[in-house]
Amino acid sequence: MLKRFHLHFSIKTKLTVAFLLVGLLTILLMGFLSFHLYSSGIKRDFHRISQEATLRLNHHIDFYIYQLTKSTSSVAKDEHVQQWMKYGQAATLEEQVEVQSVLRRYVALNYPEIVGMFLLSADNRTLAMTNLALRSEELLAQEPWYHNGISEKTTVISTHAVKYVNEDVRVLSLEMPIYSVENMDLLGKLVIDFQLDEIQRTFEKSSLAPQGRFFIISDRDSIIYYPNYKWLGLPREQTALRQLDLSDNENASIQQWEGQRTLVAVTRSDTTGWTFVSVVPYEEMASASKHTPNTMLLAFLIIAVCIILVVPFLSGAFVKPILHLRQVMGSVERGDLQVRATYASGYDEFQYLNRSFNMMIEQVNHLLETVSTLKLQEVSLQLREKEALVKALQTQINPHFLYNSLDIIKSMAYLEDMPEMVTMARSLADFYRYTAQDMNAIVKLEEELAQLKHYLSVIHIRFPGTFRSQISVNEKFMNCLIPKLIVQPLVENAVKYAIEPKEGKGSIIVNAFDDQNDLVIEVADNGPGIRRERLESIQAMLGKLSENALREYGKQASLGIANVHARIVLQYGAPYGLSLDSFEGRGTVASLRLPLHLLQNHNESEG
Repeated sequence: MLKRFHLHFSIKTKLTVAFLLVGLLTILLMGFLSFHLYSSGIKRDFHRISQEATLRLNHHIDFYIYQLTKSTSSVAKDEHVQQWMKYGQAATLEEQVEVQSVLRRYVALNYPEIVGMFLLSADNRTLAMTNLALRSEELLAQEPWYHNGISEKTTVISTHAVKYVNEDVRVLSLEMPIYSVENMDLLGKLVIDFQLDEIQRTFEKSSLAPQGRFFIISDRDSIIYYPNYKWLGLPREQTALRQLDLSDNENASIQQWEGQRTLVAVTRSDTTGWTFVSVVPYEEMASASKHTPNTMLLAFLIIAVCIILVVPFLSGAFVKPILHLRQVMGSVERGDLQVRATYASGYDEFQYLNRSFNMMIEQVNHLLETVSTLKLQEVSLQLREKEALVKALQTQINPHFLYNSLDIIKSMAYLEDMPEMVTMARSLADFYRYTAQDMNAIVKLEEELAQLKHYLSVIHIRFPGTFRSQISVNEKFMNCLIPKLIVQPLVENAVKYAIEPKEGKGSIIVNAFDDQNDLVIEVADNGPGIRRERLESIQAMLGKLSENALREYGKQASLGIANVHARIVLQYGAPYGLSLDSFEGRGTVASLRLPLHLLQNHNESEG
């Protein structure tokens, strides 16, 4: 399906779509990576900022408690307080009122957020700052500091609820040991209940974001401070804060809380043991990320417009050479092998492709011309061989009439007791019967020489006593294959030009030898030879036949040496054929050169 879709569109369209997809994938990848890195950076920065803010808050709270402790030390050293702590059981009502006045003056002059001050002696006697609180021993026994004992260190009790004038108030309690100014004996402790007003003001000043907030959890997982007043002093599990995971104090985290993604950072105080938690909606800290999708969409639209406008021009530079090459290939497909692709030298791949295409067309042209030439040569060879056969037949008398006439002559000579005539008639009949068969046949050298002997016997009868002939061929060459009727025409040519002018007084010698991989057959005579001008003319004619036997063969009128030379060249190629050497007054030598190894292989395959 995808392949069909791919094939139905142009390269320009596919390039545009490909660039759009690459641009979209790039923007999505960049957006994903940016968002991931941005989120990690926000969490890292939020955790750092929260730690810094928490450290400031913790320091401020520690300093506030330190100041509260230091300023309260004057109360612990007050004479009336010291007396009550030592001898409270014998104290009069006026002395108790005086102690309460000391406590109230301290509150009035220092910290208005203090809602109550209590003295607890070593023998578990209690005295409140005022009686208006309607505090009974039963109610005081419910206070968390009542059963803590008397510690030698100042401690802070986490937020809890106390009742003042029938109203529940959330307070922190500060426990301070009271020592005797005389002998530093531990007399009891001073307990201060104070509201979280100062802490709340401190947290409000340190807000991280408009909707961000701080809260404090005690080491027992109860809420020390939270903007929701009703949650103060409650265990975290009883509030919505139980949804938050506060186990990781090393890194900020993104958690789902109150229906939205929230950044949460946790810092634990080493001095108080409290856990400071800062929460901020993620959208407030990452307000810039709100615009990321719109920015990505705008960037993609800009890139898409640029691609749609620019890619067609850019793709044209790539598509135009392809279209040109396709047009040229179409012309070649229609049979026009003369067309060529435009080529300019350089390192451009399309130009290299055009050059390779032109070279390919030239090679195809060359191959076609070679094939056409070979086919033409093959056809011409067949035609020339047919012409040779026709010329051979034209020189013969009707074979049937000739055979019948020779048989009658032989019978009459036999009846008249004329043995020479019988021999002559028989030799002529055998020779012409041999020549009348297929002229294109390949025969053994032995068969060719046997027929040559028939011809020579006739010549011997014609010139009795004066004509001499000799066939000196080694037996190892008798099985070599040669074209039929190529030796006899040379002997006949020697008889015509060497023996007849001397009225039969002459000799003809036929021999054969091997020259490397070639077989050479020589026909030599001792006739008058050939004049130099005539020899040069014959050699030139043979040279033309060697160069182009197909064209020059038909121009030769005779069946003799030109016929023999052309047949060999057409059969085996220009290196082979007939050569002629002559010496005036001494004779002529005609040499036939044939491939020996080809004839031997042919002979072995037939065997």
